[in-house]
Amino acid sequence: MHMDAPVAASTAAPTAATSPSIAGASAEPTKASLVGALRELEAAKGRVERDARAACDAMKKSLVLEILPVLDNLDRTIAAAEQNRDAPAVLQGTHLVRAQLETVLLGYGVERIDATGKRFDPALHDAVTQVAVRNPLTHHHVIDQLEPGYRFAGALLRPAKVVVGRYD
Repeated sequence: MHMDAPVAASTAAPTAATSPSIAGASAEPTKASLVGALRELEAAKGRVERDARAACDAMKKSLVLEILPVLDNLDRTIAAAEQNRDAPAVLQGTHLVRAQLETVLLGYGVERIDATGKRFDPALHDAVTQVAVRNPLTHHHVIDQLEPGYRFAGALLRPAKVVVGRYD
């Protein structure tokens, strides 16, 4: 075969004259196709933004769950120091650190659930034990809170660990 031979008609690129599907197609996109493509792009952008927010919220939640035991330990330290009347300056400093940590958590959308005196709610409270009470009005109420509960972004992050009153 000679190199200068013309290309066969069967291997030539299709043209409007040789291809009926190309003959009817317009080289310009239609307004409807552009609007459809724009809608698809906006929907994809929305999905990416939702996924990014969900990933960010999951990271925040994970971090908060790791920090809450630190806050609990600060509360225990403060309670023990107040009970023993230990080092007032250290106690005051611990109060300040605890308040600073709680302010940071509030800034991230963490809300503390204080349960003492409230009616027991299994959706918010984890009953560790029950104690007998003499007053029927305190039946099924939180008598003591062992650990506070927390909400994050409106959802329960950790239930409060509580002691519930039982009137017999």
